[in-house]
Amino acid sequence: MSTRSAESRDNSPENDADAPEKRANPVCGRCQKTGRADQCTYDPRLLEELPVNGDAPSELPHLVHHDNVPTGPSASESLGWKVRAQERRLEILESKLAAEGGTVTNELAPSHYNDLRVNEPRVHEEMMFRGKAFKTQFYGSTCALSALTQFSELQAFTRESVISSGNMGHVRDDFKAFRVRRKERMKEKNSRRRGYDEEIFMQLPDKSTLDAQVALYFQTCETTYRILHEPSFWREYQAFWDRQSNDESFTPFAALLLYILAITKCLQPTEGNLFIGDSSIDRDTALDYIETCDTWLQRQSRKQTTLIFFQLQCLSLLGKRVNSLKLKQDWTNSGDVIRLAIAVGLHRNPSLLSRGRITEFEKEMRRRVWLTIVELELQCSIDCGLQSSACGLYFDVQPPSNLPDEAFAADAVQIPAGRPIDHFTSTSYLNVALQSMPLRLHLLQILNNPTTDLQYSDVLHYDAKLNAVLVSIPAWTDARSQIPAAMLKLQILQFLLILHRPYAVSAVVNKRFSFSFTACIDAASAILSLHEVLLAKNILFLNHLRNDTLRAGITLAQITYHNCFRTSPADGRPIPNHKDYIHPIDAGAASKEQPPQSAPELKIPQLPSDNMLASMLCTTAVSLLEKVRQLFEHKVMRLGTGYMEYFLLCSAQGIMPNTNQDRGTSIASITNATVDDLRSRGRKALERVTSLCFRVLALQKEPADTLVNSLRQNVTVPSPLTPVSSLGPMTGAPSGYSHGIGGGDLATIIPGTGAIASALSEGKGLGDGTFDELQDMQVDLSGWTFPDFWNFDMGGGF
Repeated sequence: MSTRSAESRDNSPENDADAPEKRANPVCGRCQKTGRADQCTYDPRLLEELPVNGDAPSELPHLVHHDNVPTGPSASESLGWKVRAQERRLEILESKLAAEGGTVTNELAPSHYNDLRVNEPRVHEEMMFRGKAFKTQFYGSTCALSALTQFSELQAFTRESVISSGNMGHVRDDFKAFRVRRKERMKEKNSRRRGYDEEIFMQLPDKSTLDAQVALYFQTCETTYRILHEPSFWREYQAFWDRQSNDESFTPFAALLLYILAITKCLQPTEGNLFIGDSSIDRDTALDYIETCDTWLQRQSRKQTTLIFFQLQCLSLLGKRVNSLKLKQDWTNSGDVIRLAIAVGLHRNPSLLSRGRITEFEKEMRRRVWLTIVELELQCSIDCGLQSSACGLYFDVQPPSNLPDEAFAADAVQIPAGRPIDHFTSTSYLNVALQSMPLRLHLLQILNNPTTDLQYSDVLHYDAKLNAVLVSIPAWTDARSQIPAAMLKLQILQFLLILHRPYAVSAVVNKRFSFSFTACIDAASAILSLHEVLLAKNILFLNHLRNDTLRAGITLAQITYHNCFRTSPADGRPIPNHKDYIHPIDAGAASKEQPPQSAPELKIPQLPSDNMLASMLCTTAVSLLEKVRQLFEHKVMRLGTGYMEYFLLCSAQGIMPNTNQDRGTSIASITNATVDDLRSRGRKALERVTSLCFRVLALQKEPADTLVNSLRQNVTVPSPLTPVSSLGPMTGAPSGYSHGIGGGDLATIIPGTGAIASALSEGKGLGDGTFDELQDMQVDLSGWTFPDFWNFDMGGGF
């Protein structure tokens, strides 16, 4: 580096008259020790070889902080990232020069003791890119299901499980007929919709029904996302019922009420949950409300936007997400709303407008609506593994005042001073969430950028940042703070899982990553505990709104499997490779159109025998997986969605180690596993899903349906099994929730065949369940390497 050629001088930053500083790059160790720091330059040929976007992400979103604006991570965080990236670039340059010009002499060595260079594991990009031609979909690294691309053993297990079942092909065909008929019915309904005002008013129920649902909405949703101003709402609500006719001026408010009905339709447990085909009646009704309002909203002009226009947009996004409707379109829909908000300037300080052109109430509502839109779009971007429109966006809008709605009115001349952040109000969530927003946007950006050179030291750095945010969350004592406090923790804990999982899978091989293994178990346990507490109180909002349980389940299964001692079947017979065999279950599946790939050898994991810490963590993970299944089952049974994900979670349990194994068992006896053991595990996973079919069939609104009768004949149970869970309807926790968590063999929830047949003939319900057409799935799995379970189109078709 000390040799100074004419070309290198020209590229030196000190010769650039426009450069703000004399030196833009660090000085190398050789030039610094020889006293020629001012002559240190970089060979442009080496600079060209370095990845431009590989080490440093874009800068954090710029926030202009005014008085009493809560500050997020300081600018030093972005500077620290750049310094570490530049040091890394300098090491690469020095190593390349040493390779070209010989090794550095001992006199010039930076230390007499050469530090051992830590080998960083290569973290492969995790993504789901499926489809053909232009009918494709892409999901990045932060998508919960993208981790499955690095979990080929689960793929092999699911395929073996489905192929070993003899009746799933019939079930697939009949349930597909359910879907076809339901789609035709929905298409017919949509063709009759015109978006007229009368369609909105016709679907509104009586006032007593609305009163209860609106109260539920304010108790749950409005403690987190702030969309409505409660005193103003109730005043308009009373005027709405006092109206003499369905004047068009009341239509926007009527649409707002219909959206609220859709949001709260499935937020309470019910004992009489019925289904139309493969979908819950409540969810089907919510879809009908949303389609009616969306059709009307699309006819409204965007030239003159108002407060209620943005409120309707937010309610539409929230209604679809909480009911798992049209999730494949969620990222584009939320992106459209945030771009519309940017276009009207919601991201800028409303005080910049001329005095007299905006009221104090409008300023406050602009702040609330803006942060609500950003939070909705940010979480959707995380779930899809795509960039947020707020990444790199300059916004200087102040946080909303930490005040209850009753503290100011629509005609207020001045907004009172905000209360301390440790004093809970309905706006506290947005204030606290804003403090961590720059960090979350920054992590979203670098985690979904495949060129980011994220080192393990960076992971530890961000782990410290995230845990500092968790500690800073106020400990509110107000009863209304349960949902917002849990939401604030969940949106941080999810990043801990995403950051540590790629390293936690190698904890047994590299003890350096044992911390990541522990961090994943701890974060997953915290996530499940938060959802358990809410579910025990019949608060279903967050479990329906978010994918935390699915993300935790996939993470736990993957890191446990890869950290266990794995054995092949003892009899030496390999598991059949069915990759090239087209089973009737997979006929017509897109996965068969792709070239066959080599399937991994399926192995049975065993607890580590020489690592007590890893063994304890694996045992804990297996017990947590059972909690994951129960929590997700509750969501499936209430919403009627997520059956493919439920099948994956059951399959993940099927390849977990037996935690009841004796510690003193010899290795020879541990490895005495057979192929039949794997197939038995696969049958148990399918039996769980099959039991859901029976629950759906037992709770059909039209029990005499020919398709229902066909399904009842085709869906069979291999053998009578002892029931573990109650057959009564679930009003709180899912069936078997209070029985504790057991490791080892998976318990089954399927009653005996005779009991099911008797219950079906008597019209008794077998549980509070629904069966969805898998449209809720955010990822379109039509082309993945997992078996196309029942060959449904997934991802929220309608």
